Amino acid sequence: MKPNRIISFLMILCFMLAMAACDGSKEDTSSTAGAMDEYRNADGDYVATTSGKRYDGETITFFTNNTSTVYESEIVTNTYDDGAEQTYPQIINDDLRARAAILEEELGLVLEEIQCYSPTRKNGEFLKEVINGNLASTEDYQVVVPCLYDGASLALGGHLYNLRGLDGLQIDAPWWNQEFNEAMTYADQLYFTIGDIGLINKSCTQTLFFNYELWDKNGLSETYGGDPYQLVREGKWTTDLVFEAAKTMGRDINSDGKVDYQDEVGWSGQLDDMWAIFFGSGEKIASADAEGYPEITMYNERSAKVMEKLQEFVQGEGYYISANDYFGVTSTPVDLTRNAFITGRALFFNDAVGTVVRLGNMEQRFGVVPEPKLDTAQEDYYSLVNPWGASCFAIPICVTEDKLTMTVDALNVLGAASKNTVAKDYQETVLSYMKTRDEESAEMINEYILPNRACDVGMVYQWGELDILLQNMAYNPLGSFSSQFEAKRSAAESALEETKEFYKSKG
Repeated sequence: MKPNRIISFLMILCFMLAMAACDGSKEDTSSTAGAMDEYRNADGDYVATTSGKRYDGETITFFTNNTSTVYESEIVTNTYDDGAEQTYPQIINDDLRARAAILEEELGLVLEEIQCYSPTRKNGEFLKEVINGNLASTEDYQVVVPCLYDGASLALGGHLYNLRGLDGLQIDAPWWNQEFNEAMTYADQLYFTIGDIGLINKSCTQTLFFNYELWDKNGLSETYGGDPYQLVREGKWTTDLVFEAAKTMGRDINSDGKVDYQDEVGWSGQLDDMWAIFFGSGEKIASADAEGYPEITMYNERSAKVMEKLQEFVQGEGYYISANDYFGVTSTPVDLTRNAFITGRALFFNDAVGTVVRLGNMEQRFGVVPEPKLDTAQEDYYSLVNPWGASCFAIPICVTEDKLTMTVDALNVLGAASKNTVAKDYQETVLSYMKTRDEESAEMINEYILPNRACDVGMVYQWGELDILLQNMAYNPLGSFSSQFEAKRSAAESALEETKEFYKSKG
């Protein structure tokens, strides 16, 4: 593979091709079902708590970051007058319209969106606009929607409100992703979040697609004691099993002496595989220490075991291909690796949930399952929200005191309304792009993928570029994880200390 870090092209697609949320079969939260009853009414619908004020004639405006001049909105109803491609089924646009109507009915607020064309996505025009808007005390918008990297930059720059410090904001409600909130909260401070209001953060959740017909053709259910769905339910969906299954395939179809995107492979992926599987194995670049502040946890005995398995797998020949190898062929190499899966030449295709939009013309039956665990001793499956592709929600400090209550009320109402409308139709959204309507895949997404999705704070804040190191380990020699980590450790810990000082200064 080419030893250069290139963010997965498909994350751009995931940014533009947002999906929706889970159907409520298992709540997208780490809290118990009983604890969530406080957010429901007698009919079981989610309800928000507000200040009781009405804002007739006012608007609540979201400022969003878009990599294209034509863009399918996750905030307001899409008319497609600008020529944007329609990827949402009609039910999602109906839900977006219904959500806006609920906001106007309950609070008298009109929902609007201002879109910022920022092709670099990260550290681009959008970031500058928010910073300048804060300096100029703009009143043009009340909620900003950056990528996670920009969310971190804005937080450390003092440009965002602490969401946990805002009176009345229901930040612990089930319409916000509580796994993510826990991972990003330090010293009782949370500056950006994800949840059911957004569609993009869900579409950019890493997952594993598999070709059901190839699985059957190769007798893998007999070999491993069940199909992937059954193995997931039984807690047996592990890296050893999945990697071994991938190695059963690999054939030089065109007889050119190598196995690549034109041939038959066990696994079609990209450098983001390193992130997704490392996180899926339960390991993180950073986690909370005993005092509640982040600390580097990337290298330990268990993570070294994970990395050894990963390196051995992605550096193997004859069964694994990475899109990052083919930038010399095309500027969009994920098209090549995705096509290998669509045309029935790859057992597995590792990408984000939103890529199902691009698999709609696949004739063979395929399914969706979570990234594998390290081993059966690992209790849960973990799904990574890609920090570049995903959007988050935050309140900029340009929002004045008299507008804060309105903004908090609006987020509460939109959150509950999203849980009742957009979120519940996620299953239908996914199935609409599958020729074989696979209810078991919907079960996988609703019960195993979305409930345990989160992000690694070390990836978001990028201390010492340890996130880049994770990807670059795909090229480094086996057994070099320790030395590679130590080479970056000092710089990472120094950068981390600056972040901790920020949190402590605000605590």
